[in-house]
Amino acid sequence: MRFSTRTRYGLRFLVRLAEQPKGVRLQLAQVAREENISPGYLEQIVRALKPLNILCAARGAGGGYTLAKSPEEINLEDIFLHLEGEIAPVSCLEKNKNCLRMGCCTTRTFWQKLDEHMRLFLHNITLQQFIDSEHHF
Repeated sequence: MRFSTRTRYGLRFLVRLAEQPKGVRLQLAQVAREENISPGYLEQIVRALKPLNILCAARGAGGGYTLAKSPEEINLEDIFLHLEGEIAPVSCLEKNKNCLRMGCCTTRTFWQKLDEHMRLFLHNITLQQFIDSEHHF
């Protein structure tokens, strides 16, 4: 399973925000330039994250983005779900999907367990833990 550039870039954006001193806003254009991300694509990522209420935006001079929640309150599962749309390892486990082989599939239990482990893993990692773990390498 591969996650899209949308999720990878979204994580990079959120890490940048989390690492800023309290009250310091980042402009999308600056992040886009420094992270080599298209400004338009970064705007799409911000729109996808908006329902999470983790971003605070200010317009005008000195405007930009900050985190609306502390990195300790943001889990990666929410980020992945909002940026990917779905994170199930196989399409038959996606919401609102009815698999014709559900009752007789010999591999369904495996895929369900993998899905559960992946979601639990992402749910139990906060943005702060992610940042801290990256600094140990």
